[in-house]
Amino acid sequence: MDSMEERPSVIERAFQIAKSGTVSSIADLSGQMTAEGYANAEQILAGRSLALQVTRMIVEAGAATTP
Repeated sequence: MDSMEERPSVIERAFQIAKSGTVSSIADLSGQMTAEGYANAEQILAGRSLALQVTRMIVEAGAATTP
């Protein structure tokens, strides 16, 4: 796999998903990431600072996608 094909880090992918408006909670986000093969996502997302940051992104994305 060359550098163009490398998948994003756990944190980068968490931010992408959180901003997408496709999840409504950290649990949803963790589940999606696990399904994508990020086996350690739950442990990484358990950190307080990251959890708060991601939760804020999820809320903002949800508000942006709500009619």
